[in-house]
Amino acid sequence: GLKDLGGGGLTCATSELTGDGNTGANIDLRKVFTAEPGMTSYEIMLSESQERMAFIVKPEGLETVLNVFRKYETAFAVIGKTDDSKVLKVFDGEDLVVNIPAKALSESPIFKRLEKRPEYLDQLLAQPTPEPNKQIGEIIEILIASENICSKEWIYRQYDHEVGVRSVVKCGNGDSGVLRLIGTNKFIAASVGVNSKHCYLDPYEGAKGGLVEICGNVIANGAKPMAMVNCCNFGNPEIPESFWYFSKAVEGMNDFCRTLKIPIVGGNVSFYNEDEVSKTVIKATPQIMIVGLIEGFDNIITLPFKKAGNDILIIGDTKAELGGSEYHSVVHDLEGGIPPKVDEDMIRARWNFISALYDKKLIKANHDVNKGGFIVSIAEMCFKNKLGSDLDLSSYNNNGLRDDELLFSETVGRFIIETQPTSLNEIKLLATEFKVKVTKLGVIINQPKILIKGLENQEISLDINKLKDLYDSTIPDLMEI
Repeated sequence: GLKDLGGGGLTCATSELTGDGNTGANIDLRKVFTAEPGMTSYEIMLSESQERMAFIVKPEGLETVLNVFRKYETAFAVIGKTDDSKVLKVFDGEDLVVNIPAKALSESPIFKRLEKRPEYLDQLLAQPTPEPNKQIGEIIEILIASENICSKEWIYRQYDHEVGVRSVVKCGNGDSGVLRLIGTNKFIAASVGVNSKHCYLDPYEGAKGGLVEICGNVIANGAKPMAMVNCCNFGNPEIPESFWYFSKAVEGMNDFCRTLKIPIVGGNVSFYNEDEVSKTVIKATPQIMIVGLIEGFDNIITLPFKKAGNDILIIGDTKAELGGSEYHSVVHDLEGGIPPKVDEDMIRARWNFISALYDKKLIKANHDVNKGGFIVSIAEMCFKNKLGSDLDLSSYNNNGLRDDELLFSETVGRFIIETQPTSLNEIKLLATEFKVKVTKLGVIINQPKILIKGLENQEISLDINKLKDLYDSTIPDLMEI
C-alpha cells in the first residue's frame, strides 16, 4: 500500500491503509521524524507537513525498498508493523495513545453536499460560432501571440531546469519534460495542465479532455502514461453550483482513469477560490499531472520538425468543437459553445497506434494538438529549426467544416507527426489495423513559410519568422522588458 500524507496527516494515512487493507497496525511515534523536539502525540498524528508518504511493505521486500530510498538520499523511518487484529494501535514510547478499530476511521459517514447544475450553462452552450471577422492568416497570428499559446521562455529561462543534470528534453523541445533515471536507460516524461475554459462549460468532459491532453503530452515524447496526480481548484463547496463543478470533474477523472487504466496516486483539493468582495469564483480547474515512462534513450521523441521533404500527418479527425477554445476567446471574446467530448475507445486506439509507430521507428517528431488547433501545432513544430510547411487540406476536411472550424477547433486526442515519405504506406496499413484516421496534410519545406491550400476560396502564406517573433514577444512585452 502507498498513501500520501495530506489532510489529517499520519492519522488518515494509517487508518485508511489499514482499514482498506482489512488489517491492523502498531505504530511507534518515537520513530517518526519530527521538525522539532518535544512534539506531542496529537501534533505528530495530525501534522500535515508536506511531501511525505506512508508505505506498507512486505517484510521480504523491505530492504529492497530502503535501498531505493538510500540511493536517492530520501529520508525514511520504519515506524511500525501491520497485523491481523484490524485495530490501529499507536504508541508514544511505552504509552498506548490510540486503540481503535481501523475501519472506525476509514469508513466514517460520507457527507453528501447539495449540487446543482448552473442555469446559465444552457445559454452558454447554445452560443454559435460567428463567421470569422478577420482574415484567416491574421487570426493565426493573433492566436500564436495569445497569452495561453505564446512562448513561456521568459519564465522558465529564469529557473534552473537542469538541477541534477537529469534534463534530457528541455523546455520548448517537447510537450513534456523528460528526465533521466540515473543509473538506468529509462526516462520519465512529466506534464501538467488542464483547460479550465472547457471545464467551465462541461466539467465532466473538460476533466476527461484535460487527461487526454496531458497524457498526449507525454505520449508525444515517446512515453507511456503510468500515473496521475491532481490538484482540484474550485469555489465554495457550500454553494450547490460550485460543488456540482467539483463533483462532475472528479467523476470525469475517475471514469477516464478507470477506462484507460491510469492509477491516480495522489491529489489535493483547494476550495473557496473566490474574491471575498465580489464573490467572483475561479473557473473549475482540476489541474492534472501525468508521469510516463520511456524505455531507452533512442525512444525519446521531440517536437521540432527535423528534415525538409518529410511528410506531415495528422492523427485523428477534427470536429466543429470550438466551445471554450482560444479562438472563441481571443478573436470573438466568447466563452461559450460546445466544448470537445472524449471518446475513450478512440483515444485508446490512437495511443496504441502511436505506440506501434514508435516500435517501428516511424515517427521523427510528434506534437499533440490542443489550444489553437492543429495549425498552431504545425507552426510550433516549424520554429526551432526554421523549417516551413506546404499544406493541402482539401483531403482532410471530410466533415464540411468552415475554415475557422477546421483550423482552430480543439478536438482532443489529435497528434501532428513527422514521418519519412517511404513510411506512408506502412503507416496507413497500421492505421487501418487500429481503426484510426490518419491523413497527410503536407510536407516540410526548407523555407520559413507556412503555405496553406485547400481552404474555402483562399490560399494562405505565413512568414515563420514573423510568427516566431509574435510567439516570443508576448510575455516580455507584458512584463515591459
